[in-house]
Amino acid sequence: MENAMKRIQKVNGLRIGMIQMSSIDNPIDAANAFIAKAKQLARRGVDIIVGSEMQLTHYVSGDRYELDEFISEMYQAHQMILVASKEIDAVLIYGGIGLSHVSSDVGEDGRQRKYNAAFVVQNGVQIKNDAGLPFAIKVLHPNYRIFDDARHFFCLRKLAMEMGVQLSDLLKPFTVTIRGRQVKLGVLLCEDAWHDDYAQKPAIILAQNGADILFDLSCSNWSWQKNRKRDQVIGDICRQTGLWCVYVNNVGVQNNGKNFITFDGASTIYNPGGEIVAMYRLYEDQASVVKLLDSLRPKKRTEVEDVEQMFTAVAVATKAFIATLPQRLRKCIIAVSGGKDSSAALALMVHLLGAENVLAVTMPMDGYTSAETKNDAVVLCEALGVECLVVPIGAMVEVKAAAIGAVPESGPYKTVQAIERMSTLAGLGAAKGYFFTSNANMTESAFGYGTLNADLRGVFAPWGNCLAQDVYRILDFMNQTIFDGKIPQSIIDRAPSDELSSDQSPDPFHYGHVGYNGYHDQMVRAIVAFRRGKEWFVDRYVDGTLEQEMQLPKGVIDDHFPTAELWLEDLNRCFKLYHAAFFKRVQSVPCPLVDKRSFGWDLREPILAEVETTRFRRLVCQYFTQKIGVDEFELI
Repeated sequence: MENAMKRIQKVNGLRIGMIQMSSIDNPIDAANAFIAKAKQLARRGVDIIVGSEMQLTHYVSGDRYELDEFISEMYQAHQMILVASKEIDAVLIYGGIGLSHVSSDVGEDGRQRKYNAAFVVQNGVQIKNDAGLPFAIKVLHPNYRIFDDARHFFCLRKLAMEMGVQLSDLLKPFTVTIRGRQVKLGVLLCEDAWHDDYAQKPAIILAQNGADILFDLSCSNWSWQKNRKRDQVIGDICRQTGLWCVYVNNVGVQNNGKNFITFDGASTIYNPGGEIVAMYRLYEDQASVVKLLDSLRPKKRTEVEDVEQMFTAVAVATKAFIATLPQRLRKCIIAVSGGKDSSAALALMVHLLGAENVLAVTMPMDGYTSAETKNDAVVLCEALGVECLVVPIGAMVEVKAAAIGAVPESGPYKTVQAIERMSTLAGLGAAKGYFFTSNANMTESAFGYGTLNADLRGVFAPWGNCLAQDVYRILDFMNQTIFDGKIPQSIIDRAPSDELSSDQSPDPFHYGHVGYNGYHDQMVRAIVAFRRGKEWFVDRYVDGTLEQEMQLPKGVIDDHFPTAELWLEDLNRCFKLYHAAFFKRVQSVPCPLVDKRSFGWDLREPILAEVETTRFRRLVCQYFTQKIGVDEFELI
């Protein structure tokens, strides 16, 4: 305790500047932006200035890390900051790529060895840590979800093993002199703080090796309740070590080619008791100075409704995608059907681009498009100030259907209709210089409820990783908070239908709504986000906890599946559809990443048949054959 008190006293009064800034593609531009912000903070009086992980480029950069010229550019950017630090009266800590200067050192991919690193520089000097390493090297490389550090970088754990020493021999603080006193800085890189599932505990090791204060440079993406978990994880580290911790996160959007990933910032300073004493705004570039004092009062995070968090993530990601397009193409055409998904896409694009840059098109077909949906689509466009083109497709469908012998109401006839809608939309977009969206949601994609070369095509899919119930909630949220109730309530309340047949049959799934969760929506979340298999569903159905586990209204399962036979048939139907739709999802268009696990390159799906376990078959025989009243149960 006495040692911990001495460390706290050493950092008491230190002025910490945190630079929370958006990712910038070019490392030189990123370095210039960081230098400019650092100079601004230095003029306000600061001792230590901290940036985020991979400050000099996108953390999610794919195989761009394999390009030698890109790596050279990033190293040049680091040298620029090093030189600029001569004019900045502060210690600078920032993330980038560390390179081995030993030519024989190669990574496990056979290329020049690279480290996900953090540099500590002061007055033109690159400070070494107490073990003699020229930069902090990330210890724990995440190898799950969208993270793939080990593909490109060599971690400190492997370096210690290669050198035949203990990790603690290399993982040491950086000793710097600030206003005449020596301070030991413990530098972590993102995952190093999330050590619960690892054998090594970097923050604890740094504290044992004499660190007086911890800095966690992060590039941590937004997901559900992420800040609550961050506060718990870092708060626990502070309480275990008795040290202050300065957490600096990236903001903006990065992508892996499939998923547009939002980084919410929320940079925070925690006191030795694990309490928040300073925090930055979400999704905003921000730089300010905080003086570390025992008298700093703890703060509470403002709770934000889940639907607002998801809407913000979708909007930020979609805006970032639009920014990748040439200026002349930053206009959107949307097929508006009077349904929720397309209406929500229209409202989102009007919010982001302005009504003058959005064009709606309805494609009615006599006998299939209802008067109600056609009217709602027109009313919606008028209410949002969007030009609406009406392009009947009946004649074009009949010509193509006749050419291939597709008769009305048949599957091929429905496919022709769906593809004609997309062909018309794509043609109009090309003629007018607009990009077009896919309005499919995650629930539909999970079960393959869409036509591959029709409604599952587009340039961007804003709802690609939003469950149907989430789209409805976002639509209602936009209606209440942005559009003053101008969106017709009939759109929000209408049951979904593809309008590809004359009977107007609704979708064969139970979707949630604004006020309740849907069974099939929550099934998709359980399968994708939490990786639940059929055994899990059967176990919980049998013990009566399935509704509680899936966060469903009480009684909803019995309402939709009055018998065990019907429930089991639906379970098998849905898993069969889920596996059969792999080939559609792997060809999907880019979309935001907004859930705990999402389609794209977050969930890596092979095109393989479902593996039905022997235990699942035994469960069926044990629990369902008696209820169904047969000796054998043939699985669907």
